[in-house]
Amino acid sequence: MPDNAKLNLSDEELARLAADGDDESMALLISKIMPVARAKAVKHGSPRLSSDDLVQEGMLGFLDAVKSFRSEKGVPFKAYAETCINNRILSAVRVNLNLKNAALTNAVSIDEEKDKLLHENGDPAVIVAGNDGTEYLREIIASSLSDFERQVVELRLLDKSYAETAVLLGCSEKAVDNALQRIRKKIRSKI
Repeated sequence: MPDNAKLNLSDEELARLAADGDDESMALLISKIMPVARAKAVKHGSPRLSSDDLVQEGMLGFLDAVKSFRSEKGVPFKAYAETCINNRILSAVRVNLNLKNAALTNAVSIDEEKDKLLHENGDPAVIVAGNDGTEYLREIIASSLSDFERQVVELRLLDKSYAETAVLLGCSEKAVDNALQRIRKKIRSKI
């Protein structure tokens, strides 16, 4: 079907073609629906959840709408897609505002933090192993760190991964990462 002919198709026909894998139909639908997703996202944006993140959530709702749309139900595709987009955005907002996830919302990615600190030689194992002031650092570790934090440092010095350290200490990888972040702060404050 020529490109021009697709411009004359209804949203329902475009949705059917897009669901069958027609990329041009999908692109046309996206160009029609993206302003709707943006408008809905801007309404619900917050400092903790950017409107760009909400647009992405909305577009995931749109993709679900394309996959699950049934024209025989008698609902116009645009109305169905808007509902799916809105539901997905509202769901993301609810999850983000849920207090049990507040700590994770403000957390730094383990890998991002680890890569950044390793690049800066900020890993306590790297600092202790390669620093000329090794004895001074050992004193800081002995006097400033909790038993758990000392165990984490010792295992990291033995080249254990986050996962291995977590298994050996009977905790989660996130607990290991949190301990390492506390250790870094304590060491930096003393250096």
